[in-house]
Amino acid sequence: MDIGVQTACMTTSRRTAFQLYSVREHPDSLSEIVRRVAANGYNGVEFAHRFQWEPPDDIATVLEETGLVPVAVHADLSTIEDALAGEADLLERSATVGCDRLIVPHLDSTHFRTRESVRALADRLNDVATALDDRGLELGLHNDRSWLCPLLPGGVETLIDATPTPDGAADYIQEAGRRLRARNTGPVPRRTPIWYLIAETDPDAIWFELEVAELHVGGVAPTEAVSLLDGRVEMLHLRDVAPGPGLGEYESVPHGDGVVDMKRTLEAAGDAGVEWVIYENELNTAPEEKIDAGRRFFDRTLGEQAATTGLAHRTEAP
Repeated sequence: MDIGVQTACMTTSRRTAFQLYSVREHPDSLSEIVRRVAANGYNGVEFAHRFQWEPPDDIATVLEETGLVPVAVHADLSTIEDALAGEADLLERSATVGCDRLIVPHLDSTHFRTRESVRALADRLNDVATALDDRGLELGLHNDRSWLCPLLPGGVETLIDATPTPDGAADYIQEAGRRLRARNTGPVPRRTPIWYLIAETDPDAIWFELEVAELHVGGVAPTEAVSLLDGRVEMLHLRDVAPGPGLGEYESVPHGDGVVDMKRTLEAAGDAGVEWVIYENELNTAPEEKIDAGRRFFDRTLGEQAATTGLAHRTEAP
């Protein structure tokens, strides 16, 4: 197979999914929403909080009928730990719908204050990943902007906690540092939590779902993060943002209308062999419109890339 064919195959092999958190307020049952997603031509769905209380058997039936893939389940770290201890039914629910990937979507900012706190978090995550692996499940991590805030020097957190400072003083200091730095996107800055999570978590047991808008807000080009993680990115979480009224503030906007370079990001994902690209929409629009908008976005962006690589192949082929 020549290089042109390889490139075209890599670009068109990525699969598209819809993050159901986008339509969390939809009045229909989760199984009916899944059916609607399938009808729009997505390859998979990613579950969030409603998955933990709606009937999993109904969801499994719809997945089987439609052929839609249960890509992953977002769940808090504490919920996953409770499930491993037999105090929650998350693992049973995941097995019922045939999903073998759990993703921690958000972690408290206290985990990202110092190098020591990040190391302690990494140890905890490694333990959870090992326990999940024993049950045939994988663990993924979903980033947010706090991963890219400057770490506080050792001892500063203790000083803040020991003095009569306002609640959230440590978060304020870190967020101020992020806003001052994140005027232009570039490489992943050193001495940020993401560096230590990469170094301290087991590369064979823990992978990453990169949220591209949060990377941009943190001052990092998504393409740089994909490169830094070097094969540990299995999913790309797509959302777009535009600058807000204040320094370092951003607002959600329709995909392609903001500052995230979707074209280059998707190209980098294809080059890195990222399996899934996942659409999330946090705009104040009707749930049905969000599902439709995601499909139009993928048809437009992935279709353009496939056409471009196909043209390159036709030009270069003997």
